[in-house]
Amino acid sequence: MRNNRLKKGIAIIIAVTIVQVILLLSTSINSQAKEKEYKGPKKRIAVLEFEDKSGHQHGGWHDVGRGMSDSLVTALVKTNRFIVIEREQIDKIMAEQSFGMSGAVNPDTAAKIGRIIGVGVIVTGGVTEFGVKESKMGVGGLGRVLPFGGGGAIQTNTARVVLDVRFVDTSTGQILMAETALGEESSRGVDVDLSMAPSVEFGKQGFDETVIGKAVRESVEEVVEKITEAMEKMPWQGSVVKATGDKIYINSGNDDGRKTGDKFTVYRAGEELLDPDTGESLGSEMEKIGEIEIVEVKDKKLSIAKPVKGSGFARADIVKEE
Repeated sequence: MRNNRLKKGIAIIIAVTIVQVILLLSTSINSQAKEKEYKGPKKRIAVLEFEDKSGHQHGGWHDVGRGMSDSLVTALVKTNRFIVIEREQIDKIMAEQSFGMSGAVNPDTAAKIGRIIGVGVIVTGGVTEFGVKESKMGVGGLGRVLPFGGGGAIQTNTARVVLDVRFVDTSTGQILMAETALGEESSRGVDVDLSMAPSVEFGKQGFDETVIGKAVRESVEEVVEKITEAMEKMPWQGSVVKATGDKIYINSGNDDGRKTGDKFTVYRAGEELLDPDTGESLGSEMEKIGEIEIVEVKDKKLSIAKPVKGSGFARADIVKEE
């Protein structure tokens, strides 16, 4: 009897100890995650709808360019490093300014859009591959690239998604970065009816579990990594929302950790520079018009500043943290 009680006591002590160790490890992991969580100013960025250049390899899938750009927006927001402009706002500006509604816009047009909506960087690009390579058991000529559809006893099906992206500085119209991102995922030994795949919409429940959904995520994550790396080298940039006397409203607030006393340099886009031979826009020079200092943080996305140097501040002037 005494031995049984002793054994039970030891078992209880061991169980409690294990629980305590698990809790300590969990707390430590959570603390490390919080320490790694980004807490700096969120940089403003916009993603235009990508152009679909895949040659319609995707069969039943629709709006591939828009779906890919929306996937990138979602991934950028999840990093907690960016304020990503809403799609509706971009579409409205593009319609009002009679700009093209796809990623086929040139860098100068992208820069103009960016200045209007108050972002430092615009991401444009295209989907150059979006399809599945299907291999069937017992079928000659394996490895055909097919649109979604065709069923059968599939030995391997591999989804391949390729994104070409351009990273445009809205201040100058220059392309800061041009990259290609590849996502590739395979499913083996499963009899899959690929014609059912397009019924799962981009970003909807079940999409991430499809082979094409996994390839999309892989390519998008690569783009996010490259954007994050590039943005770390760029100063934070915002815009003047309104200027009335000594009150200068800027689009940055609590979300960016702003506080009274923060100072910024204010610029204005100068004359557009055109190539005399081709007529192509080469961007514009930036004119420094002064400095401002925050006197009140209004809310998550808005602060009031006062002039420190210069005058004549106006809506859409560029604000930089240097």
